[in-house]
Amino acid sequence: MADLSSVYCGLKLASPLMVSASPLTADLASVKQLQSAGASGLVMPSLFEEAVRSDAKMLSKYSDKIKSYKDALDIPVFASLNGVTEGGWLEHAATLEQAGCDAIELNIYYVAANVNESSDQIERRYIDLVYKLRAHIGVPISVKLTHQFSSVAHLVKRLEDTGVNGVVLFNRFYLPDIDVETMTVSPTLQLSNSSEALLRIRWIAILREQIRLSLAATGGVHSLDDVLKTILVGADAVQLCSVLFQKGVDELGRLRDALDQWLDDKGYVGVDSIKGLMSYGRVADPSGFERANYLQVLEHNS
Repeated sequence: MADLSSVYCGLKLASPLMVSASPLTADLASVKQLQSAGASGLVMPSLFEEAVRSDAKMLSKYSDKIKSYKDALDIPVFASLNGVTEGGWLEHAATLEQAGCDAIELNIYYVAANVNESSDQIERRYIDLVYKLRAHIGVPISVKLTHQFSSVAHLVKRLEDTGVNGVVLFNRFYLPDIDVETMTVSPTLQLSNSSEALLRIRWIAILREQIRLSLAATGGVHSLDDVLKTILVGADAVQLCSVLFQKGVDELGRLRDALDQWLDDKGYVGVDSIKGLMSYGRVADPSGFERANYLQVLEHNS
């Protein structure tokens, strides 16, 4: 049997297979089932500052849920925080830490819609926030990022310099739709597919040899091949969600066992033996992750 363990944000996971923030991690019965099925860690649904403002008991409820999860589970529990104000981020993060979570994932949901705000100003908001949080709390911090930055690599390096422990690539925002009959804007929820994993694979490959912090992939990981690719380019953790809605939580165990079998069949002793083998700095032709790959695709399909 191969050693499936992996270290993410300083926490040892029994395998890279975590469960991302979703309704699946919203109640005690469900998370117990996830652990039994093979989850190595989980991220709780986000605590939104707006929800705390509208219901003063929301923060204490969330804290109580952390405590109940930690009492019942043997796997790392990541709280997820989505704030609005600096005071809200700092106060709520401290409360979640005190409740006993193993780490905090910052779900910084921000749509850059102001034409007068530069990309540097937006990045600085992230950096300033994480810098203050890092000085305020002691548990590991991961930052869940969108791919919609002008320089993803530069931002990740700046985040690393603040002392953050990991980044999660990439957040899948709910996109607004328009009901043409009622002339209203409504949110839509679409499950991911394997093609979305390629964006995560590309950026993890590019980042792996340039930074030291932990990297997690989320979005589009549905099959053993998807899991293998994310690990081969350097991911320390793979956060699953849509595939569990589609195939059930037992898919965690099937993917874990398939990963174990693949490693044994190929003669690898464990996950660490393959982690990063196909990253940008280690493949024979790294241009495949850059512009050259675009040109090759055009040539092959012309």
